[in-house]
Amino acid sequence: MRKGASLRGNTMKNHSIYEGEAWLGCPPEIEESEIRQTLEADVVVAGAGLAGVAAARAAAEMGCTVILLEKCPAPQARSGDFAVMDSKVADTWGRRGVDKVQIVDDLMRDMGYKVSQNILRRWAQEAGEAFDWYLEGYPGIPVLPSTAAVPPEGARCWLQPRRCPQPVSFDNAGERFKCHQTTVWVRPSHVPVFRGNLRLAMETGRVQCLCETPVVRLIRQGDGPVQGAVARLAGGGYLRVQARKGVVLSTGDYMSNHEMLVRFCPGMAQTPQLWQGFDRDRRPCNTGDGHRMGLWIGAKLQDAPHAPCAHHMGGVFGCSGFVLLNTRGLRFVNEDAPGQQIGSQIENLPDKTAWQFVGGDWARQVKDVYPSHGSVCYAVTDEELQDGTLFSKLASIDNYISPALVEKAVQAKTVLRADTLEELVEQTGLPREQALASLARYNAQCHAGRDLDYGKRPLRLFAVDKPPYYATKFTPAVMIAVMGGLESDEEARCYDESGRPIPGLYVAGNVQGNRFAVDYPLTVPGLSHSIALTFGRIAGRNAARGL
Repeated sequence: MRKGASLRGNTMKNHSIYEGEAWLGCPPEIEESEIRQTLEADVVVAGAGLAGVAAARAAAEMGCTVILLEKCPAPQARSGDFAVMDSKVADTWGRRGVDKVQIVDDLMRDMGYKVSQNILRRWAQEAGEAFDWYLEGYPGIPVLPSTAAVPPEGARCWLQPRRCPQPVSFDNAGERFKCHQTTVWVRPSHVPVFRGNLRLAMETGRVQCLCETPVVRLIRQGDGPVQGAVARLAGGGYLRVQARKGVVLSTGDYMSNHEMLVRFCPGMAQTPQLWQGFDRDRRPCNTGDGHRMGLWIGAKLQDAPHAPCAHHMGGVFGCSGFVLLNTRGLRFVNEDAPGQQIGSQIENLPDKTAWQFVGGDWARQVKDVYPSHGSVCYAVTDEELQDGTLFSKLASIDNYISPALVEKAVQAKTVLRADTLEELVEQTGLPREQALASLARYNAQCHAGRDLDYGKRPLRLFAVDKPPYYATKFTPAVMIAVMGGLESDEEARCYDESGRPIPGLYVAGNVQGNRFAVDYPLTVPGLSHSIALTFGRIAGRNAARGL
């Protein structure tokens, strides 16, 4: 593009099926006089989250110059779960040699065959290698042998496996919902490793990172290649960045764009949200910017139902296995399901509220609970948490429970307790006679070993018949992202409405489509981070190659 050319409307494609819809809007019309600076690089990366930093580092390591543009005051990262597959750290826990083909097949089934199997295959093949590469950003990170192992004193972060050793009763082959135990947790978060990767990228001398500089449109002439991007400067005016080889969009999801949420994921429009990335004006940064910029130049948005990531974690007893009643006092679901599915069922209730009931025999029962996000499947004594042999900060999010943790929840009033079911039902405010009848029927079926109403496996028919009794109120899970993006393939390339790849445009992270659909799967916990990392690396390398 000529440096003196106007940016008034010359990249808007007029054949989008969403044209005219308010959420899509139009690209800003920018006069040449508003361009304060023009830069050039081999690769431009829009968005400095996990995928964007991986893309920038990967491209730089291939000898390319990179300009990394970020909307927020600093690059963004959070949490720490990764599906590591055959990473070197898996050897420590005896988890090398997982069946990748089976994992991908289970993921396809759990997402209704609405995603690209080639994308998932590519992820499965390269996820372990990508994670080992990522750990180069934090050399010597401690690797702990089990989920409950005590971290080294003074450690800033460390690696622990999730659900290791796995519960004795767990047999993945016999589960309705598969949960492959391949997850590593970078605790307490992967932020130090993330920052180390940004440092490695910067130390190449080929990366320039500009924060508070959000990309507002892409540069493309007709059906030609994407030639760069225009970003808004914090002090006013615009920066034009021309890309000699390619542009990587890694701008995140659209959860905080209410119009887009209503349009593509309407059932979640009123769901509580958690977001930790904000711009200089304290506005959430995950507003679908990359989705709209891609559409403006002719990219296609994936058709499949977009997948909200809102897995329920329940309370101190987790969310899985124990009986649930709605506010009419009736059972409504087979409770033997992971947190994402339980959360979806709570969302489906008219008042989005249910109650979990647990009896005094919980310590024995949790040992048979399905080990996944939102479950509690390890019972330990208070002494074990106090004598230093187990990590003292274990909680339900780690799948662990102890009497002290239950007592803490009771004192915090997040859990109700009573000596009789009658008293407990009174505390919940549920219809007394109906709730007690539902619990009596459920208990009878537990003792008979057969759930005639919802088909729960006998292994997890946990009777509520021994005091003291507990009840936990379930409301909608907090949503952390919406997984739906621009049409893409296993090379992280972006496609137009006619099914043709758009030259020079690559996607990674939550703006990349065809990775998730229908509902976020808990088949391989840590999948979102792992795919973002893996395809950020792929996108950066392919942009560097000009593939």
